[in-house]
Amino acid sequence: RAIDTEGEGVSLVFEPIAHRYELDGAEVPSVTGVLRASGLIDFSQIPPSILEAARERGTKVHQAIHYWGDGDLNVLEFARDFPDLIGYLESWMRLIDSGRLLTILREYRVASRRHRAAGTLDWLGVFDGHAAIIDFATGDPDDAFKDLQTAGYCILGREWKDEPGEGVLRAFFEHHPFVARYSVRLTKTGSLPKITPYTNPRDFSEFAALVAAQHIVKARKPKAIDWQEYAA
Repeated sequence: RAIDTEGEGVSLVFEPIAHRYELDGAEVPSVTGVLRASGLIDFSQIPPSILEAARERGTKVHQAIHYWGDGDLNVLEFARDFPDLIGYLESWMRLIDSGRLLTILREYRVASRRHRAAGTLDWLGVFDGHAAIIDFATGDPDDAFKDLQTAGYCILGREWKDEPGEGVLRAFFEHHPFVARYSVRLTKTGSLPKITPYTNPRDFSEFAALVAAQHIVKARKPKAIDWQEYAA
């Protein structure tokens, strides 16, 4: 278990193998989990082998970006070990080298007691002079509904900032009343990524409705149905 935050009445726990979040001892859905449960994110038509390869690609690229940002990645070794993935990392590196981004937080876990959900935002900082949340993608961002994902992370971040020990997050949101949202589609060739802005204010209420619906279904759905009653 990786305990990210723990104190008086505060506990956000992430289990990376199961990709499971616990808030104050109770399991809560992730931002992407909410979208999957709603049926919006649906990869059921994709062969399992292709889907698993895409999942591993996304995980490894995210990890590479994280370690590179920390200065803990040997880029030459990564290129040698993962020649099919190095372009995605170089795509992000080119965007960073452009000077358009000022990083505040990366791979940062946030949660909401009001909505009973949690998640890990990819990037939070200043982009082209204004506050922004960015979510990476190695595939089509529309397939993962990045507009709703980024709205979810913004909702969770604004609430989680008031938790003990969240001074950086608190200062960011208090200093920036408006936070823009973007997806960044990294390219396999290493060229500058495609950046898509999300400006629909309904994204926030729609995400909140989806997570509320998931909790309603979980609370009301029977654990099992007595089939003998229907057979009688």
